[in-house]
Amino acid sequence: MTDKQTNQQPDLRRNPPYEEEEINLIDLLRVIWKWKWLIIGGALVCAVIAAVISFQMPKIYEVSTIIEPAIATVQDNGNILYFDSVAAISGKIRGGIYNQKIKKALGLNLPKVGIDFKPAIVQGTNTIKVVSEWKEGETDLGVKVTQQLNSLLADEYAKSVELKQEFYDTQITVKQTEIDTITTEEQNIEAQIALMLGEIGKKRSEIKQRQESRENVRQRSEELVKEIERVKKNMEQMIQQRDSLLKDKSPEHNISLILYSTMIQQNMVHFDQLSNHVYDLRVKDKQIEDEIAALNKEIEVIKADIKKLTLKKPEIQDSIESLETSIKVLNLHKGLIRNIAVLASPEVSAHPVRPKKKEIITLVGFVSLLAFVFLAFFIEYLGTYRKNNTAG
Repeated sequence: MTDKQTNQQPDLRRNPPYEEEEINLIDLLRVIWKWKWLIIGGALVCAVIAAVISFQMPKIYEVSTIIEPAIATVQDNGNILYFDSVAAISGKIRGGIYNQKIKKALGLNLPKVGIDFKPAIVQGTNTIKVVSEWKEGETDLGVKVTQQLNSLLADEYAKSVELKQEFYDTQITVKQTEIDTITTEEQNIEAQIALMLGEIGKKRSEIKQRQESRENVRQRSEELVKEIERVKKNMEQMIQQRDSLLKDKSPEHNISLILYSTMIQQNMVHFDQLSNHVYDLRVKDKQIEDEIAALNKEIEVIKADIKKLTLKKPEIQDSIESLETSIKVLNLHKGLIRNIAVLASPEVSAHPVRPKKKEIITLVGFVSLLAFVFLAFFIEYLGTYRKNNTAG
């Protein structure tokens, strides 16, 4: 045999034939088939025992509630601030700091009744789901215990909520007092404007009276001027007649001359009186004109004061509106403050959460099946071992 032929032959030590693997697998299946009734029977017996035990175990129901922490305030950007975080509240519930208070409040037998709350933060929310497990027949007690927990939580934050609301009430009262003060100021301005308008009305009445008086003075002055012209004309005629009589130098005209001279003298006196009266009337007219001008000036001054007061009214109204807006915001924030919110009242699960009979039976059956398979191989191994020792 050449070297080439030798190299082409398979190395049976390195590559055992497939027949050996097939024989081993068949041996395994043969062992399982040999002990099939032991494996199946043992697994069934264990499953039955597990079923009997699980059916005898007490049913456990779940009592759950969902709560949200007490709200302290809401920021302008819409973020909600709480008095306490969900993590802190969950920690206190899990730590059992409320358990003794619950038992005392409900008058429960401390050693016999065990309370075990399991709080969990609901994912994606700021709420807590509190769960506790109770045996069948004790679920009503579980509901009462959970309700008492919610009540204790509400009592714990009630004072903080009250103080926060009082803070907002104080702020609202301060703003309302400012509004009342500004409103009083506005009313005073309205009253001042009303008085000034009344004063303007009075002065306009006085101006009207003086204008009527001035008109009377002017009419009287015109009448007197006409009278003066008439007296002057009569006096000129009498002077002409007197001068004519003086030219005649007749003694029989002496009496007429005396009469004319007397009448001329009287007319001159009357003329002077009329002239003085006209002068007095013109002085009075000027005085009335000055008084009317002074009254008009006073009216303009009052109007300027009214304009100043009127300009204050929009500022006052803006201040009132701003304060009213602040009060609305404060009332809104106050309305958002609240105690612990129970989003889901305590309720009992529709079906028991334990024991999970199907899972128990399936798990026991599977484990026992594996165990009896292992036992079958172990028994087979012992038989083979004894046989080999006997043959040796």
